[in-house]
Amino acid sequence: MKRLRKIGIILGVIYLLGCIGLYFYQDKIIFRPQLLPDNHQFRLGEELNIAVDKGIKLNAVWIKEPDAKGVVLYLHGNRGSNRRCLRQTRAMRGNGYDIFMPDYRGYGKSDGEIISESDMHQDIQKVYDFLKQHYKEEQIIVLGYSLGTGMATHLAAHNNPQQVILVAPYLSMINLKNRWAPIVPNFLIKYPLKSSDWIPKIKRPITLFHGTEDNVIPFDSSQKIKELNARLTTLFTLEGESHRGALFNPIFKKELQQLLR
Repeated sequence: MKRLRKIGIILGVIYLLGCIGLYFYQDKIIFRPQLLPDNHQFRLGEELNIAVDKGIKLNAVWIKEPDAKGVVLYLHGNRGSNRRCLRQTRAMRGNGYDIFMPDYRGYGKSDGEIISESDMHQDIQKVYDFLKQHYKEEQIIVLGYSLGTGMATHLAAHNNPQQVILVAPYLSMINLKNRWAPIVPNFLIKYPLKSSDWIPKIKRPITLFHGTEDNVIPFDSSQKIKELNARLTTLFTLEGESHRGALFNPIFKKELQQLLR
């Protein structure tokens, strides 16, 4: 009996230490920024900075098209910076729409660091407000990939863009946590990013693209998201596609051209 009690105490301590470690280390798990020197020159587009908070500006790249029909606001994933993510815009370019890519706090040449979900949404709203000074709202398309889909759904639920395009979206960070570590309490997640709460509130067309072999955000996340706003949502299944390959998939490129007509 004493031995079992001792084992129970040891397991309890290990569990507690694991939960504490996850709470303090989750920022490094979720956010994988690449810092860029101030003198870095992007190979495409015009660079600018948008003030989002006192002493904090987000660095952005603005790729313009002649006589643009509007703009695609591209919210990238959790890794790298705009330097890396410029490659991801290949399928978006050449369709008659400008592309606007903000780097999040602490990414690329942007100031600060991400410390709260509210800051993330506030920052992207400031970017959206900037775009409304240059485009009509019905000319703005919100396109999010992976991490960026959480901010994209929140933004679309609180504004009225032309349409929303989500590539490899998740229901929430809590849902992802529950898939891999269900014994960890939900309240430890500092960035819940509950897309499942915001999808039903979106009033514009939603298009989903998701690879069936996505081992980061499982494909059934998109199936469940579609059910949350079935009337306005279309899901394109990328057979055999991985998480990182979704943006380069030929089906994504083909259907995106139709969406940007």
